[in-house]
Amino acid sequence: MRAPPEPEPPAELAALMRELTRLVTAASPLPDDAALAGRCGELVAASARLTPAEQADIYRRQFWLRHVDALREDYPALAYVLGDGGFDTFARAYLAAHPPTSFTLRDLGRDVVDFSSVYDGFPPALRELARDVARYERALVDLFDGAAPPPLDPAKVTGMPAEGWSTARIVLHPLLTLVRLRYPAHLLRRELREGRSPALPAPRPVHLAVFRSAADLTIRYEELAPPAFALLEALGRGVPLVAACEEVAAGPDEAALAARVGGWFQQWTSWGLIVDVARGARAEGG
Repeated sequence: MRAPPEPEPPAELAALMRELTRLVTAASPLPDDAALAGRCGELVAASARLTPAEQADIYRRQFWLRHVDALREDYPALAYVLGDGGFDTFARAYLAAHPPTSFTLRDLGRDVVDFSSVYDGFPPALRELARDVARYERALVDLFDGAAPPPLDPAKVTGMPAEGWSTARIVLHPLLTLVRLRYPAHLLRRELREGRSPALPAPRPVHLAVFRSAADLTIRYEELAPPAFALLEALGRGVPLVAACEEVAAGPDEAALAARVGGWFQQWTSWGLIVDVARGARAEGG
């Protein structure tokens, strides 16, 4: 049975909550803004030592400190790339554009990747690196506490008739993220976690499978060859196995690629990336 909806607060209370939210999320100190300070005087009680605006400004400062620090915790490599001042400016701009809407700080940075793609405050020399780092670190947040399905039933493989593989669909783990990067953001993040102060990396194409290990629940990454990455992408789109292999194998290296596919599937199965094999529909007249 569906739970009944939460009752709406009285209109006056809802208006008061919106006004207090506007004050607490203001970008600059409330005592410095005559209009906002006056509004604080109407809504907030003074104390023996502090004016209403000074009282409310304590909560305003805590709002920004808490949320900027939460973003810094989820995006330490991005903070390293931008430096303390640059990251603080980025985080404040992000929070102004995407104020919190969830009770959990886990969701605070869910729009960071989209925001970073249009943010014009990155230094030009760091722009592409910063955007890649944001994409990689967002993938880690998404994988951390997602629900995992049961592992692959070996009978799904051994029980598949030979002709069934032509239309079979490989179901990939939902906690697998494929990330195409222009910089090795994963290595920068790893060095930071190891306590080093790494140099910013030079650009090089990177194809990553990022996933949560079923064995120990840690987040892992593996660099893939571009054809292996393309095959996983095709399987993730629901392309049947044989058609996906043909799509990736088309080209002068078809024979060499065919010899490698078996090894890739052994690896992916050992990593827990394949969770099901679904039989496809029989072709008409087949």
